Amino acid sequence: MTARLALIGAPGAGKSTVAADLAQRWGCPYVDTDERYATEQGRTVAEAVIDDEAAFRAIEERIVLDALDESGAVVAVGSGALASQKVRDALVTVRVVWLELGLVDAARRTGLSGARPLSLGNVRGQLHDMLKQRATVYASVADHTVHTDGRQPTEVADEIENWETS
Repeated sequence: MTARLALIGAPGAGKSTVAADLAQRWGCPYVDTDERYATEQGRTVAEAVIDDEAAFRAIEERIVLDALDESGAVVAVGSGALASQKVRDALVTVRVVWLELGLVDAARRTGLSGARPLSLGNVRGQLHDMLKQRATVYASVADHTVHTDGRQPTEVADEIENWETS
């Protein structure tokens, strides 16, 4: 048996919060693949990416594939996990919702909306490029898209629940 639903999207889109809400409503398991990585590996995703992104991605792939095999689970998939063809292939077996997020809200939700030291470079530009690059991949696997800009997580969960049960 496979997961009930997978949520995909950029950092800050609300995947973890919305997935937890839906799992609670439906009385089913909830898996946040980034949280599972942190618990299993004893460090955050951010720390792992900085240290050795290739090693992180290999472990992330395994964690996501395992999560997608959990019967009836609602899975919040790490934002970069779809770089893996194996993950994209596995998502075919699950209903997938893309939580789409614009640049302004992405910057605000990830803490990048304030002034930044010049040494950080063009962080908003990098975020814009990442959103644009990943949008094509997210759209290619999504069964449904929910725009999350300016919306509360409960509103997003309500929309997904209405779609999922229709």
